[in-house]
Amino acid sequence: MALDAFPAVLPRPDRGGALRKWSLRIGMALAAFACAWLFVLPVAVVVLSSLADPWSGTILPAGYSLRWFRRLGPSEFDAILTSLKIGLGVAGAGTALGLWFALALHGRTRRGLGAALDMLVMLPNGVPSVVLGLAVLIAYHQPPLDLSGSAAIVVLVQLALILPFCYRCMAAALRPELTVLREAAASLGAPPARVLRRVVLPQLAPALRASLALGFALSIGELGATLMVYPPGFATVPIVVIGQVERGYYLPASALSALMLAVSLAALLLIAARAPKTKR
Repeated sequence: MALDAFPAVLPRPDRGGALRKWSLRIGMALAAFACAWLFVLPVAVVVLSSLADPWSGTILPAGYSLRWFRRLGPSEFDAILTSLKIGLGVAGAGTALGLWFALALHGRTRRGLGAALDMLVMLPNGVPSVVLGLAVLIAYHQPPLDLSGSAAIVVLVQLALILPFCYRCMAAALRPELTVLREAAASLGAPPARVLRRVVLPQLAPALRASLALGFALSIGELGATLMVYPPGFATVPIVVIGQVERGYYLPASALSALMLAVSLAALLLIAARAPKTKR
């Protein structure tokens, strides 16, 4: 029998797979466009504004110079230093408290006291920052706890704002295996401090870095509550920038914002960097 009597069976093209591939590419392109439009472009405009000399009526600046950076004075650099101190302090305190609360509430039932404490820690998330700032200002402006004249009230209100995020970072990283390791170490006679240092913290190192980075990023840009409570003579970068914008000094504000962006990015990279492993 001739072979031509049997028609060749060719594989059908996988149209569904090709369609899914193109849909994935289109979705990634739209996501990249949205990120560029919402985040990259505004940051690029701020950087260009800080270097513009001048910029009016054109797509790009007519010239570039460092004049706005040279005009930054001691008050602006003091604001940068203050923002860094407050941000690092609040991030460290928020991470420590978040770890403490997460360990204390880990494994507890979501009913009764455990649920009440969990809701209490997350409560600042549901309160507008301006309302929280006003509440702290009213609560701590008279003796015996008069904090209205010191930077401690700024630390307190920012700590209340970032604590829920730090707590969630820690709570999400607590796996059941960690409880087993803690109990095993305790059964072998290890004191609680050694269990925390040698068992818990190494297992939670990624979550600790994430909590520190998130707390620092939230603190460094916080304005609403800080604007309500900051004492005279105290200023962070957001407060200085909003004051310059209100007076119409957009380009000096852009220079200060660009400098703060570089400093905060360096601090975040330092926080996210992994410590080199030492040989035992």
